[in-house]
Amino acid sequence: MRLVEDSNGLRTYFPSFSFYEPTGRTYVSGYWTSNMGNGYGVMITVPPGYPDECPSTYISYPSPLQGYMGWRTVESYGTSHDMHTWKTDQPGWVKICTYRPEHWSVEHSMLKIIEKGLLWIVAYECHLQDGQPIKSFLIDA
Repeated sequence: MRLVEDSNGLRTYFPSFSFYEPTGRTYVSGYWTSNMGNGYGVMITVPPGYPDECPSTYISYPSPLQGYMGWRTVESYGTSHDMHTWKTDQPGWVKICTYRPEHWSVEHSMLKIIEKGLLWIVAYECHLQDGQPIKSFLIDA
């Protein structure tokens, strides 16, 4: 029932995002173009325990995602509070922190995860401009 509700929300608010494999390894995938005109692929894996379990969110395109001035890839930061990233389990993709698992609640939805993912991308593009950590552009909530 929850996946149907989330799927309807995606069609309404984020039509470029869709659920895949609804009877198996479920994930949400979509493409977003930022205000700066850059395109990003976003992938959210839906764990078997969803909505009681926190999904993982990845930036899957471009790959590799470069850091400030191209000195390092964002994936190489691993788990970093400053960059709002987790050590990835999908080589070439950046695993971003949308929710800490201990702060996850069944009230959160795919729409909120996507919104937070897109905010991360906006903060990432700010990071590319001046090198400040992504956390400098986000409000801790």
